[in-house]
Amino acid sequence: MDPSLVSRLKRGLRAGLLTAAGALSFLAGLAGPVRANSDSLTVTITPRDVWPPSQVTDLAASPGAEGQMMLQWTAPDSNNYVFATSSPASGYQIRIATFSVTSIGGSTTTWWNNAMDVTSLPAPAISATPPAPAFPGTTQYLLINQLWPGVTYYAMMISTDEAGNVSDADAHSIPPAVQASTLVYDAAPPAPLNLSVVAVSSSSLRVSWSSVTAYDLDYYKVYYDSTPPYNFSHSSTSYVTAPVTTELIAGLSAGTYIFKVTAVDRGQPRYPGVALESVAAGSVTIVLSLPIPAPQAPYGIALTSGAASVTLSWIPTVRFADMTPFALSTAPTASELSGYGVWRSSSIVLGTWTDVAVLSTATLTWTDLTGDASPGGCSFQCYYEVYSENATGLSARSVVRTGATKAAYVIGTDNQSFFEVMPNSVLPIEGVGGVANTAYLISASSRPQDLGSLNGRVVKSVEFDAYQGGLLLSPTLALSQPGRLSLHYELSSSSAVAASSFFGQGVPPTPSNMSVYWFNGVNWVQLYGALDPISQTMSVQTTFFGQYQLRTVERTGGFSFNMAGVSNRYLTPNGDHKNDNVVFTFDNPNDAAVVGKIFDLKGRLIVPSLPQGPNAGNSLMWDGTAGGRSVPGGVYIYQIQGEGQTFAGTLVIIK
Repeated sequence: MDPSLVSRLKRGLRAGLLTAAGALSFLAGLAGPVRANSDSLTVTITPRDVWPPSQVTDLAASPGAEGQMMLQWTAPDSNNYVFATSSPASGYQIRIATFSVTSIGGSTTTWWNNAMDVTSLPAPAISATPPAPAFPGTTQYLLINQLWPGVTYYAMMISTDEAGNVSDADAHSIPPAVQASTLVYDAAPPAPLNLSVVAVSSSSLRVSWSSVTAYDLDYYKVYYDSTPPYNFSHSSTSYVTAPVTTELIAGLSAGTYIFKVTAVDRGQPRYPGVALESVAAGSVTIVLSLPIPAPQAPYGIALTSGAASVTLSWIPTVRFADMTPFALSTAPTASELSGYGVWRSSSIVLGTWTDVAVLSTATLTWTDLTGDASPGGCSFQCYYEVYSENATGLSARSVVRTGATKAAYVIGTDNQSFFEVMPNSVLPIEGVGGVANTAYLISASSRPQDLGSLNGRVVKSVEFDAYQGGLLLSPTLALSQPGRLSLHYELSSSSAVAASSFFGQGVPPTPSNMSVYWFNGVNWVQLYGALDPISQTMSVQTTFFGQYQLRTVERTGGFSFNMAGVSNRYLTPNGDHKNDNVVFTFDNPNDAAVVGKIFDLKGRLIVPSLPQGPNAGNSLMWDGTAGGRSVPGGVYIYQIQGEGQTFAGTLVIIK
């Protein structure tokens, strides 16, 4: 047998790496074919590697530049120094974590299974490849980049040989030793440069700056101060998420403003570590001049008509369009309110409006004497609206009134859509006795941001808001009887429905694929509606103001009803205006007769005919009464019938 092999076996026995039985077994396992003759015995032994690499004893970690962690160790021997001649291991496995072995009870196995391999680190870290093992005793290094700054990372490593033997974890990772770790260096981002501030309106400023290069950049902070001595001691702050490098500061009043911008890197509370803020490279001062806004539109527009005259009256305007009050409401200056104007037209839609009267601020009534008593006279055919005016210009238009029906109209911004308030329910429009808090200012606005949403289905979006006394938004205001909402739609060159400035996938405007939706404060409610292809309008009857949309949808073309048309299945008729009644909304494009009934669970008819709901012609409602008396709590059956179809379901009265 080779003397050197015997020597190595002896060294292994002395070192306690092999027992005597193990050595014999090892020799038997290594023995190759045995060949014998009369003169000698030759034994051929093929060695088999059963020794793992030696344990790394000096793994150390240190910080580098921002986000860097440097690991250092001495290369181990591939056979744990069993043989006289050393050789390098075949590979390293290195893992890191933000927790230590000690913190999880001292189990290196648990730590290893929950740590991150450096070859597949999550962002923002950059994965690293350990170097090939060097000759034993050589110092080796691994640099890991873009770790979370300001966070302590712990490391552990093992090595393997070509036979697949795996070393023990490095000695520093095994308690009670101190595991290799380092606090990753964190530096504040550089300061944003090229700060610019530009006025984009009478009440807003656009701030912009150059982007900052920092892999852990989180957001920018925009500081601005409008209080002397303009040293940011009274500053306001706006946060801009990177990589955006501009911000619109709106709602400002006239004055001097000073701005500065800083950059902030990632840190608490959203990320590990501490968020560090850069310095500001400089500041910019700008003076914002705010012109006087136009006055608020007149409201409380009342109308009376005689044989040959129409008289209008209104509540005095006491605030600007932004609802800021005049300095002295009883005596506004000319710059606040210079007077009123009355305008007249012979058409409510796309009419030609003429300024027929210019009145002083003290005048709150005007009579048109140009009409006559005949059906063709102006007192029967003309429409009127009132404006407030100051040095800046005209207010928004008031509601429109007509002597023909004494109805009121809120005209949309397209001058073709409108909300008609019927004569018997104009009390909120007129108010009582000129008292401001008894009347409502009704404003109309469009919502272009909604156009094309819902996969292109929204082709029009408008909002009618009611403000009690011209100041308090009243989203629950309901008319005493349904008014008529008429929404105008546009056609593209291919006669398809198209939203303003939005020409998407259009569909022909027929009752089978267009519907009006109303937002009740919680959900969108489908109200259906009647199509007039001549005037290009879809109309519904409703008692509510608020937000409405015209959408393209699939409709049956006849009477239909489903569970989505039940406003709520649980009624609590206690007078608190919450679930006091249930509304059944259905599609009725042919204006068919629809009957609603209520039965108890025994099948007895207790309500033979439900009254119309707030969307007249397309809804019925029940308030939990039968014959004028409240019904007991329990389960009831509703039945809706129209065009030979019957739909039924259950309701619950809770008391």
